[in-house]
Amino acid sequence: MSQQAKVSEVLCLLVLAGGLRPCAAEVFQQCNNVDADTFVMVIEDCTSYIYCNGEDSFRDSCPDQTYFDAEAQECAFDDTGICLKAVEATTVAAPAAATAAAVDETTSDNSDGVQTDAATDAPTDPDSEQQTKPAGNRPHCDSTGDGYHPHPERCEYYYSCIAGYLTIVRCPYKYGWDYAQQQCRPLPEARCFSS
Repeated sequence: MSQQAKVSEVLCLLVLAGGLRPCAAEVFQQCNNVDADTFVMVIEDCTSYIYCNGEDSFRDSCPDQTYFDAEAQECAFDDTGICLKAVEATTVAAPAAATAAAVDETTSDNSDGVQTDAATDAPTDPDSEQQTKPAGNRPHCDSTGDGYHPHPERCEYYYSCIAGYLTIVRCPYKYGWDYAQQQCRPLPEARCFSS
């Protein structure tokens, strides 16, 4: 039996056994009526957002002590307790409807040994829907190149592109993103980008 015939036979067996199943991308109903490259707020979790970009859409969470500001299209410090107030209001209004999404935080060390926080995927509720407009100054990531981009207005934030996925990351307290050195540095030493 030739090599090609063996490969065909194995593929046929896999198909018959159900070993080759098509993969379907996760579908977010919140992305149905928004433009591509748009961030959408998750109603039941003020620290989470959904990046809408067709089959590349994903849900993510803001770093600790921040919330997703739908108008600004970014994670913002929760100095005034906006996220806490939203959770209290939701709990008082409809305790059965209030759900807390599980959030996994990860930390990574940059070349200076400074830890930065980034959030990972969390489950989604397909019934909630919030529409927002995309920010025009947010970098676009593609799968051909990874990299970092400074935030145009907030020195303590920067964008990370990995395998075509865009994530906003916050430097540690009193640190800012030095766009020239591509790392978090103490704020007085950081060369911040401003648009």
